Amino acid sequence: MLSLALISLMIWIYLFFFHHGFWRRREFLPPLQDASDPQVDFATWPSIISITPARNEAAVIKPAFSSLLAQNYPGRFEVLLVDDNSHDHTRELAQSVIDAHDAQEGTEPRAQIITAPPLQEGWSGKLWALHQGLTYLSAQGRSADYIWFSDTDIAHDPDVLCRQVIKAVSSGRAFVSIMVTLNCTRFWERVIIPAFIYYFQMLYPFHATANPRSSHAGGAGGSVLIRRDALGAIGGVRSIQNALIDDCELAAKVKQAGFSIWLGHGVDSHSLRAASGLEDLWKMVTRTAFAQLNYSYMRLFGAILGIFITFCLPMIGCVYGIYHGLQTGSWLIMICGFLGYALMGISYMPTLKAYDQSQIKGFMLPFTALLFMAMTLHSAFIHLRGGHSGWKGREYNKN
Repeated sequence: MLSLALISLMIWIYLFFFHHGFWRRREFLPPLQDASDPQVDFATWPSIISITPARNEAAVIKPAFSSLLAQNYPGRFEVLLVDDNSHDHTRELAQSVIDAHDAQEGTEPRAQIITAPPLQEGWSGKLWALHQGLTYLSAQGRSADYIWFSDTDIAHDPDVLCRQVIKAVSSGRAFVSIMVTLNCTRFWERVIIPAFIYYFQMLYPFHATANPRSSHAGGAGGSVLIRRDALGAIGGVRSIQNALIDDCELAAKVKQAGFSIWLGHGVDSHSLRAASGLEDLWKMVTRTAFAQLNYSYMRLFGAILGIFITFCLPMIGCVYGIYHGLQTGSWLIMICGFLGYALMGISYMPTLKAYDQSQIKGFMLPFTALLFMAMTLHSAFIHLRGGHSGWKGREYNKN
């Protein structure tokens, strides 16, 4: 047991001090004091076209789409919504937003809606819709310096696009993505969402993503600003057409092509999608958990073992170490377990604080890790039985 406690402690010493400060939450968009004087010497503001895929988003489309049209952007900015064969009133509601916007005096008609053809085999739904948007623009002879992929369940503050552009231009980034603030008001959201963000930061350290010498490359699909030449260099979204974790795949492709990328926290962009309970969140994780492991059962075994050693052993070491110390007078196991447990809890606290959660929950992370372990096993079990993960009426994980 002492050897296991020492291994777990060494893991946490590495993660806490040497894993790119993944837990510190230091990466944010620059503040914007004045949109007309952004503290950046732009000769002209780059042109932007937003492509927004929408499928059955009637519950959230109006506030999300309205936030796109309300962006205070000084340069040329257009919005293209791609209706991905919705079965509800998504298109009608989006059109009502456009009509209301166009009716305002002095506004330019800069938004339109197209309908994507039926989904082709070999494509994931979101990427198919984005591809259709790009294809439509090309056929129309319309282009822009940057393409902004923004999901239709995200509401942005009016200066978010300006700030993403400033970050991209001032730092020479071809890809700027922000992890939007997820909904975290209900019980199971408060349990799972902060942990989901924390694990994502661990897998795709934001600081390392921005480092061109690092192989880490992460992205968050809720808001991705990508330079048109970089998108063309990787072959467009066709190069990742069947990816389920499309944001990180896109980031990796852009970075591998020699372009500079950046990923940060989007405190001024908020998800409008609320989970009704544990079932919704469970589906969200199981949809991509086994895909993240490339459908490899060897990687699954390694992931489960790694979760147990990293997140569960420190707490077990504390409990067993106290018992062992009382029996033998040796407290080394307890000390190792306590130190690893403390580093784990402290590293989780910034994420909990960002989501207005009690920081004492940092020490509940082993239990949340067991929950994610079960979700990952369930994702693999679905694949083993020949089943497919579903999302918005479609089936995936057919590999």
